[in-house]
Amino acid sequence: MMSEIKKVDYIYVVDSNGTPLMPTSRLGMVRRWLKTGQAKWFGNSRNTIQFVRPVTTNTQELTLGVDAGFHLGLSVVGNNREYYVSESLRKSEKDRITSRRELRRTRRNRLRYRKARFNNRRRKDGWLAPSIQHRLDFTIKEIKRLYKFLPITNLVVEVTPFDNQKLLNPDIQGWQYQKGKMYGFKTIKDYLLARDNYRDALDGKQYPASQLRVHHLVQRKDGGSNQPDNLVLLSDINHNQANHNNGILAKLRENRQKTLDYRGAYFMSILATRLSNYFEHYTTTQGYLTANLRQKLRNNNRVLQKFYDAKYIDSRDGKQKAGKELSSGRTRRSQELNYDNLRQLRKEKVKKGRVSIRRGHYQLRPHDVVLNTRTNRIETVKGVQNSGTVIKFQTGKTCSIKSVVSLYHVNGILEKKMKNI
Repeated sequence: MMSEIKKVDYIYVVDSNGTPLMPTSRLGMVRRWLKTGQAKWFGNSRNTIQFVRPVTTNTQELTLGVDAGFHLGLSVVGNNREYYVSESLRKSEKDRITSRRELRRTRRNRLRYRKARFNNRRRKDGWLAPSIQHRLDFTIKEIKRLYKFLPITNLVVEVTPFDNQKLLNPDIQGWQYQKGKMYGFKTIKDYLLARDNYRDALDGKQYPASQLRVHHLVQRKDGGSNQPDNLVLLSDINHNQANHNNGILAKLRENRQKTLDYRGAYFMSILATRLSNYFEHYTTTQGYLTANLRQKLRNNNRVLQKFYDAKYIDSRDGKQKAGKELSSGRTRRSQELNYDNLRQLRKEKVKKGRVSIRRGHYQLRPHDVVLNTRTNRIETVKGVQNSGTVIKFQTGKTCSIKSVVSLYHVNGILEKKMKNI
């Protein structure tokens, strides 16, 4: 048995004083209110209106559910309806913080004399790292933003404090919290030098400490941490751009043991302890309680913009190679290191590099659920081929788009509740 559940488009409403009212799905009435001057758009939004005339303020109870973490999920429900849903994917702030630091240092270098300051070197009580503080501010700002146009009465936050040390070692004792892996070492590099005995992680040779660099197996912007398990020592000869491009350093990362990502757990602990500073009344819940109750919708994460590198003829073997494979290998401008300059091996350019952006969207996308009318089976879409005319399933088989019926769309355009499947 299948019954269609169509997504409803809501327009959010506030009165003349800015008090939130119940959303409406009567889009025709909204157009007439705007046309006759009874209402206007609320701020810069085009999905919220504000009445100019007096109106009744009868509201119902709405519950805001927050799935906190590095991916922030928000959902407002009430009367067996979902009035609002969103998912925010926040990227790393490392690049922006690095750029801000470089600009700040540049401004300081322009000054002839800068008075010595010492008071601003002290961290205030409750200080957090800029990346964590930004994520905390963004989470609180997004939650408070919904209170401006929705009459929310209940706030439920899925948040749990974590013990990061216990995640790594379940049998940890009390005194071991103060003595971790790097106990007794001043810096991370000192610990790595003692751990690896001054040896390069690629060739295994010993080098002086001045010629060894600390390398992140997983970059910071990709979710890597400064934990010793994510760090290795590489010499100036091997730590170059060529080894990044040809995949040697990527293979080194695959061969290493995968470590736990503590960023999400750390942020959840911070949010659990500081949520009371922003909201007086709220209810907390755990993920295992809501895992079986929620239906997670995932958008298509494919990147529509693709970069095609230029192609050159390699003078050594006469084969075509990408520009990044025949690069200069230089990674820093502050000092000249002994890098292998492969740029001089470019003989002639065969193909010019370009950036391609696909503007069109196909009717079906990955993770959609369809009914194959030929086999009378329900399949999951893996992708599309031949300009959207052929559907490829998760099983590897293909079928014409004319022979399938859409049952579930990842973007919420069409949903069908399926039972006994």
